Amino acid sequence: MTLLIYRGKWKFKGWPEGIFVAFFFLTLVSWFFNPAWFYWIPVGVIPLITFSLFFLLTYWIRNIVGWSWQEVQKIYLQFWLGGIYVAAIVIIQQVDWPVINDSWIGSIIHFYNEFRWQAESSVRSVGTSGNSNLAAALLICFALLSIYSLSVLTQVWQRIAALGAFLLYCTAIWCTGSRGAWVGLVMGLIVQVWMTGHRKRTVALVSLFIILVTFFPEAIPRKDTLANTIEVRFKVWSTSLDIFREHWLLGTLPLHFGQIFSKKAGVYVYHAHNVFLGIATEFGVVGLALFLALVITTVRRARRWRKTANCKKEKRLAGMLISQTIALLGHSMYDYPIVSPQVGLLFMLSVIVIHTQYERRCLSRPKWSEQENGEPGNIPYSSVSSLFFFMKNYVRNTISQWLLTYKKRA
Repeated sequence: MTLLIYRGKWKFKGWPEGIFVAFFFLTLVSWFFNPAWFYWIPVGVIPLITFSLFFLLTYWIRNIVGWSWQEVQKIYLQFWLGGIYVAAIVIIQQVDWPVINDSWIGSIIHFYNEFRWQAESSVRSVGTSGNSNLAAALLICFALLSIYSLSVLTQVWQRIAALGAFLLYCTAIWCTGSRGAWVGLVMGLIVQVWMTGHRKRTVALVSLFIILVTFFPEAIPRKDTLANTIEVRFKVWSTSLDIFREHWLLGTLPLHFGQIFSKKAGVYVYHAHNVFLGIATEFGVVGLALFLALVITTVRRARRWRKTANCKKEKRLAGMLISQTIALLGHSMYDYPIVSPQVGLLFMLSVIVIHTQYERRCLSRPKWSEQENGEPGNIPYSSVSSLFFFMKNYVRNTISQWLLTYKKRA
């Protein structure tokens, strides 16, 4: 759609589209020197399509729709309400009631259970994503949006509903049994609360979660213990490091990573279960440097956007978006959910919106600062009054000059 509509000049050096272009060419070079196929498909095709779509999405948001921060806020709040359906599916999957199983709700649950692709057989809920870790990553975003809604909604019943939604999403995360999701959620909450300026609340929040994890480690519904899970993760990470040493410059590309891992360990694993190690093994040190540059620049621009904004709701929006980015990265330290299309889209969408809103607010502020609180196109009454008095004085002076000129001629 962007290719058909956009008629402007294409630029390839900005943020974040320059990173997507760099990953595009890195994929081409990597596949050229290390060609591999996934069945009959070249492994480089999917990354090429993905980064191309991210590039076009950036141009769509920046140059075609041109969302203001109010429109971004509205879209995310609608997305937040839609997450109630995901949370409901996740929670109902933990309930084994004949009344539900025999109803139309049971048919929906059966549909999602048929398309699950969980690596191990467990009681963990997979939601609408087919995988418990992906469902947990989505629920992290919904939970952070609930905290954001608490700060921007004005009526008391709306805030109570937002708090209830937060508890609902936390319950759904508990049903997924994802330990990494709690790490991501805590990191996201810390970032969001910290960017509101409430430092004491941030310290209290961190202390509360440390106490909960220390004294109630068995609260998450998992058959395997935390020690067993860490042991499995270390085996995956050590094998991934071996793969990185062999392909340190350009990487293996995503699908080829699993093929190499299967040859080394005898077990097929799709990813490295760590975002930075995954980027390093799949795209080499070049890709890791590009990804780190994207993350660091995004954080800096989000902070600058928040400081420059002169509206509380806009400041909160900047904090919410960067908290989602950090939360997904925190979850990805233990897993790798952003490699999937749905979670990866949420991650990159937050990054793209941060960069586009930063440019609108900080790089073209005189144009962007017009009509902050009023409706577009409405002129404030003070401006109307000034215009009226200016025209009044102008007309009076013009008439006086005409009369003076007429008297001189007479």
